[in-house]
Amino acid sequence: MIANPSQQLNEDELLLSRVAEDYRREGFEVIIEPQPGELPFDLDLYHPDLLVKKSDNEGFIIEVKGSTDRISVDRYREIAETVSEHPGWRFLLVTGKDSVPDSQENTKQLLSWADIQRRRKQSEQLIAIGELEAAFLSLWAITEALMRRQAEQALIPIERFPTVSLIKHLYTQGELSIEQYDKAMSLVDVRNRLVHGFQTPELAVSVTELQGLVDELLDAAMQLT
Repeated sequence: MIANPSQQLNEDELLLSRVAEDYRREGFEVIIEPQPGELPFDLDLYHPDLLVKKSDNEGFIIEVKGSTDRISVDRYREIAETVSEHPGWRFLLVTGKDSVPDSQENTKQLLSWADIQRRRKQSEQLIAIGELEAAFLSLWAITEALMRRQAEQALIPIERFPTVSLIKHLYTQGELSIEQYDKAMSLVDVRNRLVHGFQTPELAVSVTELQGLVDELLDAAMQLT
């Protein structure tokens, strides 16, 4: 069933209200559809959905979308770059699937560099004793953390996107090579089969491929630090 325009408008308004209320519960001051004079700095012709303030000099400029379909990441990357020029402020692109408050404390929930290195060693130990499923899932957690960190460092506001959308946008923005894109998309299928209880033939090959992808992402991340 295709939603009519008025129904879609109501859904968008409900989502916006829900995201705003989530931030209010976290203790932020929230302004819905702020006017230019209410913004902490000039954003030219861009009008965000939410201004979320931790203080007068710190907070988030937020765009809320019902889904990741037909999102112009190029446009929002430009906005993210503009916002990044102002210390204490971040631009967030929030979709209906990830409308959880993203305070500064919550952004630390991504695996730290120490966590990534520890899990990388653990995965090697698991491979050595033949625990391939556990090794794959541990490596996959590292892969997602690295890709989301890569998006954040490149000022592409997609670090909260679902996995497949994240991979596709990283590729279209030039952050993943075609080989990395193909490998990541193939390994998503392996990951899905594992977590949903289906058989995963040739898992040893997939683990080796995932190890290689993790190493490539780690190398790229270290060059940015």
